[in-house]
Amino acid sequence: MNSQIGRTPSQTIGPFFKFGTEWIADEHIVSEDHEGAIVLTGAVYDGAGNPVPDAMLEIWQADENGNFPPDTPESWTGFARRLTDASGEYRIVTVKPGVVAAVSGEPQAPHISMVVFARGLLKPVFTRVYFDDDAEANASDPLLSALEDAEARSSLLAGAIGNSSYRFDIRLQDSSRGLETQFFAFDD
Repeated sequence: MNSQIGRTPSQTIGPFFKFGTEWIADEHIVSEDHEGAIVLTGAVYDGAGNPVPDAMLEIWQADENGNFPPDTPESWTGFARRLTDASGEYRIVTVKPGVVAAVSGEPQAPHISMVVFARGLLKPVFTRVYFDDDAEANASDPLLSALEDAEARSSLLAGAIGNSSYRFDIRLQDSSRGLETQFFAFDD
């Protein structure tokens, strides 16, 4: 008899998880009339290019000054959870984050960290959303600079749509066209 106990294996997510989490999903980190509010929209696509109607996104980010709690006003959480709709689309109202202070080296360009949960994934995937109108800051960002592939870097850029809106589509897998969003691995 084997007396060693291992870790519980990962299980795929959804589509059932949407029913248990819908009540906590809020698209607002700030109100739409908040000074400096932006809208981040996009869609989640599977490997065949089809929209994923039941994905869940979690984001966390710095405030407009590049600070995280507890170095922010008490009202700032920098966190939102959003479910995609029947068309795979999502919408989040937030502020554009500021440059994040250097932890070990260069400061980080304004970005939003994002976790994607979706059916067929054994574990969530992690990515970042940078802004295409921050070219100078993006050029010196340590994570973006570490990516040698221009397509991988471009997959992390949200495109500006007017003054205060950005679009960031997430492609879970798309090796045929090279459009897959760059995801990052973290050690357990």
